[in-house]
Amino acid sequence: MRRCRFALALACCLAGGNACAQASGSVSLVSDYYYRGVGYSKGDPVAQFNLSFDTRSGFYAGTFASQLKMSGTPHGVYAIGYAGYARRMTAGPSWEVGASNHTFSSMSALNYREVYAGLGGDRLSGRVSYSSAYLGTSMRTVYGELNGGVALTDDVGLFARVGYLRPVSKVPRYTSGARADARIGVSMSIEAWKMQAAWDALHAERGAYARSSGSIGSRNGLVLTLGRSF
Repeated sequence: MRRCRFALALACCLAGGNACAQASGSVSLVSDYYYRGVGYSKGDPVAQFNLSFDTRSGFYAGTFASQLKMSGTPHGVYAIGYAGYARRMTAGPSWEVGASNHTFSSMSALNYREVYAGLGGDRLSGRVSYSSAYLGTSMRTVYGELNGGVALTDDVGLFARVGYLRPVSKVPRYTSGARADARIGVSMSIEAWKMQAAWDALHAERGAYARSSGSIGSRNGLVLTLGRSF
């Protein structure tokens, strides 16, 4: 959690300086929580919190936290602290670089860090992330993702994302190798409230989602979200 506190401290410093930081956040309840296709709530509803700070100079920082429920461990909190820099090109999309720290309060052996770089436009954005010790293992990974969205009306929109995790070192026998995840859904906003319904899917080689080494595992399900921004 030290890195998460550092990210928040950095954000508060930016907010208090001449950078003219803008703060935003939200609280939400999700029917089931998946991150990059992996379930972190055992199919149960969990509460989540998000807080971010953006400055006119391009620096940003923030934190995300969710209730965590994993088999064989006490309930806890999964948190992501992040900080980075984003800049819009003279003509075309914006770019960003940054770093994040992922913390599991009830299973610290899974903690890991990532660095990332990305490009983003009005409707489509992409990011590539690298970890030197993914989920606390010796495995180095690269994760690529594409996110898109389109507004149907002022209050209703469609969104989608696809991601692919690729190990770039030896895969430990007790963990999964390459995997792909995807999400597609619809969102609706009513003043400060936001509702989402999404179909989340995972396709993985080996590990917890496969019965034996070298086989393919998959799962999919509907995820509902109700949130309020502030």
